[in-house]
Amino acid sequence: MKSKWIPGFLVKRCPKSGRIVKFRFDNIYARLAFPVVGILAIIWFLFRVLPKPSRAAYPCQQVAAGIGGSFLVYLVSIVASLTLYQKIRKINKSAALVLIAGAALLISFTWGIASSVNDEIKPVLTPPDGVNNPMGEAKGIFPGRVSWTQDFNATSWDEVNGNWWDDNNTNQKEANAMLSVTLRKLSGANTDKEAWQKLFEFNNKQNGQANKGYTKGEKIIIKVNMNALRNSNDEWKNQGYPSPQMVYGLIAQLIYQAGVAGEDIMITDPSRFIGDQIINRIRKNPSQDFQHIMFEECEARNRPYCQAAVPDTSALVWFNMPDGSKYRMCFPKSYSEATYIINYSLVRPHRVFGITSAAKNHFGSVWGFEFNKFHPATLHKFALWDYPNPNKLNDPHSAPVLLGHKLLNSKTFLYLADGLYTAVNQTGPVKRMSAFKNDWFSSLLMSQDPVALESVVYDFISSEPNLYNGNPSFNGNQDNQFQECALAGNPPSGTKYDPENDGSGLQSLGVHEHWNNATERKYSGNMGNKKGIELISSKL
Repeated sequence: MKSKWIPGFLVKRCPKSGRIVKFRFDNIYARLAFPVVGILAIIWFLFRVLPKPSRAAYPCQQVAAGIGGSFLVYLVSIVASLTLYQKIRKINKSAALVLIAGAALLISFTWGIASSVNDEIKPVLTPPDGVNNPMGEAKGIFPGRVSWTQDFNATSWDEVNGNWWDDNNTNQKEANAMLSVTLRKLSGANTDKEAWQKLFEFNNKQNGQANKGYTKGEKIIIKVNMNALRNSNDEWKNQGYPSPQMVYGLIAQLIYQAGVAGEDIMITDPSRFIGDQIINRIRKNPSQDFQHIMFEECEARNRPYCQAAVPDTSALVWFNMPDGSKYRMCFPKSYSEATYIINYSLVRPHRVFGITSAAKNHFGSVWGFEFNKFHPATLHKFALWDYPNPNKLNDPHSAPVLLGHKLLNSKTFLYLADGLYTAVNQTGPVKRMSAFKNDWFSSLLMSQDPVALESVVYDFISSEPNLYNGNPSFNGNQDNQFQECALAGNPPSGTKYDPENDGSGLQSLGVHEHWNNATERKYSGNMGNKKGIELISSKL
């Protein structure tokens, strides 16, 4: 719990994270307030948790349970004191026993719920569509290909010294090598330069411009996921962010290998702030190309290389809401002005959406007219849990609209998922992977097929207990997103997805399937079926 409104004289906080760790008793004000705060904590905990026990896993409820439980222990100690006990006993012998027993019962109840809640969240990981059952139309130079590179030398953080993104803990040279190998394996090229040329040409061919690569003056935006960074002055914690080394390596690839001018590159997250760890690393390079790169954020900062995202009210996007209505939002002007888009997502679970990947990345790209800012709050109606009508199989979903809108679909020529360090959810800490001898995931995934990439990201996450345990969104309904996207022209929900509201409708956005098992990790494309996903792996 990190509620800033709770005054410092009442609680002690972790100096690094700022989270409340315990109630203070070292001053008169805290001691006087303790009974009131304790009673309020108990009332709040019971009010929130009794209707839905899984809420006890929330950080705020865990803190409330701790403060309330401490107060009950404090109360019992007073009641149990000899003098008070004798006074109560003189009035009514049974009252003392009832009071003590009641307090003990409340303590047991409060802590019992808090300690057992994780056992109540039983993940449903059996794919509803089975394994190796591809659906949809594979996309890319090699249709359905997902290129995966893993390099344990890139990640060496011991969880004690420094932070995972420090140069001592994440190796820039290895990140560069991972990008190079992953790009060449994805495109079938022999060199990095050739790989970029192939990617640009393929995208332009899909848009009716055969044999055309990047031309100076054509803008490229890189949509990163900075969801964990809500304010400009927030300090980075050991959570899930884009790796500064991997972002820098991607920029270096675009400039040195693809020949893209720095003035044509923009890194953006319209609803969040770009972390200084990323900005400073890029601007540390004195080359004019690196100095000319722009960073787009939710608010303007007094920096010549940063700008605030501005909505393009002519770039409307229409969502098919769960109640059957249509909901209107819009994209930034930078997206409209760009020629190319790179979707830079993360390998990371999400507390209410299951995973954070290519589609969810664009929750940060939409302008909410009623909020007058880039804000995806209304899209949380598609959440998998903790909302009045959680999304389930055969329901409409927001993902086909975000991946299929012409503005994004026609311009996105590369989908990337950064998995050097995988966080447990959008605000939680990074976690090691038991599937890889308790090392970090140390991985990078790329594809030209967003549905294939998301399917692979999900398979990795759903095979790792360190990531899915205790996450209530792993409830068997995650596949709805993949199925609706893969079969967008005729989805299981029966929805007519028309993101531009022009009557055109969508067709398949890619191929979806699950691998055969978490040991062999084989998809249909790895077994001779060219209609499915093909996972190409490289170990460095």
